[in-house]
Amino acid sequence: MTDNNTFLGNIEAEEAILGGILLDPTAISIVVDMLPVEAFYVQSHQLLYKTTLELYQKDKPTDLMHVSTWLADHNLLEKVGGKTKLSQLLNRTVSAANIDRYALLVLNKYQRRRLVQVGHEIVDFGYDTTTELETIFDSSEEKIFNLTTNKQDKFQPKPINECLANVFNKIEQGSSPAYPTGLTDLDSLIGGLIKQDLIVVAGRPSMGKSWLGCYLANYIAQNEKKPVVFFSAEMSEEQLTKRFLSMHTSIDSQRLMHNQIYELSHPQRL
Repeated sequence: MTDNNTFLGNIEAEEAILGGILLDPTAISIVVDMLPVEAFYVQSHQLLYKTTLELYQKDKPTDLMHVSTWLADHNLLEKVGGKTKLSQLLNRTVSAANIDRYALLVLNKYQRRRLVQVGHEIVDFGYDTTTELETIFDSSEEKIFNLTTNKQDKFQPKPINECLANVFNKIEQGSSPAYPTGLTDLDSLIGGLIKQDLIVVAGRPSMGKSWLGCYLANYIAQNEKKPVVFFSAEMSEEQLTKRFLSMHTSIDSQRLMHNQIYELSHPQRL
């Protein structure tokens, strides 16, 4: 059962982040790329964080003196609670060592708030009988897609010691980071199919680009036992299926394309 009164914010984590920024001049560099201003639930916290971002972008310190002075010069100091609020944030913070963890907590609540908002908008779409249903589906899918592709936490920076540890572990395990293509000469040139690589197969029309794509997909699925998804903007589902069918039956693909899979045993009489 859903409780519509559930509080989707983490005030303590927000205060810990802001206190860490005021305490440690390097702390903001850890969260600047992962934490948008809108992630803060409290409006005064948004304003204070936005101030520290502006100072950071101008290569100015984000300590108590610089932040309070900037806010006072722009007549915004009282909107964040005055110097008393800033001092409280600073005094409650012992260290900024865990600021990235606090940022993840704040992001979690922020993403949930966005999800709820999108959910309400989709409900409103459903009641809008003046709009075509297909348009409503497209708009709803777009909102969900934007929600899942704009996650900030996946871009969280990592210290080099963690990256090195992961690399050393994989090297010790001796596991290859790539999938073989089944073409020895090609594997020796590109090292196989490596995750996150973008490989572009270029060539003139009718040079076998689509066939190579089908071959690689089929080889990985059959020999590496991995699921493969194949997208094509030029071939239909039937054409792709016939390509794969040709590989497994040794029937010429052109004959399959024209549904010519039987040979005449006797010459046709006129």
